Amino acid sequence: MMLRILEGRTRIEEPIFGLSFITAMVLVQLPYEDINGNPVPTIIFHDQPSVFHAFVLAVNFAFTGAVITLCLREEFPKIARNCRRIAVLFSAAAAGILSWAIAPAAYNFVESLLC
Repeated sequence: MMLRILEGRTRIEEPIFGLSFITAMVLVQLPYEDINGNPVPTIIFHDQPSVFHAFVLAVNFAFTGAVITLCLREEFPKIARNCRRIAVLFSAAAAGILSWAIAPAAYNFVESLLC
């Protein structure tokens, strides 16, 4: 009975997988500029190539952790649990990096509204 209830529940690695995949597809569609030979999106990460590369790495590790968890959760639950932790950790890191990149623009926007 309890097992049937748990089968319908969405686990955290499934939304992480979907969001990281969608993020990668959105990043491909953004306009880029070359900064020191590195493509950097002009919309969010303007003049911040190292922040952009940290964001891409975090999204990549979150995606990889989620995929490995999805593949191994039935047969190797202990390994899947550690991969799930990696996916959650790097998803939080990606959200923090994105917030860090957006914060100056958001501050300037709010400041322009108030002044």
